[in-house]
Amino acid sequence: MTVRYNDAVPRGREVMDLTSRMMHLYYCEGDMEGVIAHFDEGFLWLGAGEQECAAGTDTVKGIFRLFAGQVPKCIIHDEEYHVLQIGPETYLCMGRMWIETAPETEIYLRVHQRITTAFRETAGELRCCHIHISNPYGEMMDDDVGFPTHMARQSHAYVKEQLEVQRQKQADLTYRDFLTGVYNQNRFNEIRDSDFTDGGNGMGVACLDLNGLKELNDRMGHSAGDDLICRTAAQLRRSFPDQVYRTGGDEFVVVDCVHSEVVFHAAMEEVRRNLIRAGISCSIGASWRPHPGNIRQQYDEADQRMYQDKRKYYSSREHDRRNRR
Repeated sequence: MTVRYNDAVPRGREVMDLTSRMMHLYYCEGDMEGVIAHFDEGFLWLGAGEQECAAGTDTVKGIFRLFAGQVPKCIIHDEEYHVLQIGPETYLCMGRMWIETAPETEIYLRVHQRITTAFRETAGELRCCHIHISNPYGEMMDDDVGFPTHMARQSHAYVKEQLEVQRQKQADLTYRDFLTGVYNQNRFNEIRDSDFTDGGNGMGVACLDLNGLKELNDRMGHSAGDDLICRTAAQLRRSFPDQVYRTGGDEFVVVDCVHSEVVFHAAMEEVRRNLIRAGISCSIGASWRPHPGNIRQQYDEADQRMYQDKRKYYSSREHDRRNRR
């Protein structure tokens, strides 16, 4: 939140802070009693609506209590306040800010709000005796003719922004593995047949397959297996933060179109060492091409090398499945 003050007036900063606090209580917290607590006797109020006009503290308090639960939750930002001392112990505050409805309200509006407040000192305490929400009709601009086109465009832009946020969230659900947070098979299927011809660093593809996951599930249960899968994904993300895909229960793929050959192979060695240190056994195969090409071709090559690595793992007496009978 950005707040700009002009506080050359004694107690000016306190007046501006109180005005800001009342706005946040009303729009962000929906706390009408909190707003009312700042009212002084002899209160005057002008709201944003044509009919919103009242005099008398008790009358205005009653109106504000009717607002409880009616104002959608909002976000306030880019506040700007100025204060004048208009009489002995009496202050006038002018404020402007952006107010937009919170996404979860499913109400889409963003306006440049304006407010004027008056405060006077009562027994050494600043009390609010006037509020004027001075929004022009529909935020009419100088170049608007007959209709608040500018505000309508702002609201339209805000709706588009929120739709894009929702689209991104939906994409995350579609393309992210629920258990590990890395990309899933759906996302990998989309890029698998893609041709990458514009990259300047070449492309590295690696296939990884956990060793002994089924045995672990049989021996200790699927929760232990899920933990092993998550720890494996975490190690991969350390070296390849947003380039990892979980393509099966115990299978992962890395597609790296960013780094050079040296960096890619060094990162894969780092992954191997980190997995060993974490007590995770993985069979790994990698493919590098100096000129980015077809992912499927490199995936098949890396997959073959991974299975060669897995055969070595299970060919040793310690891991030979035939010795487990």
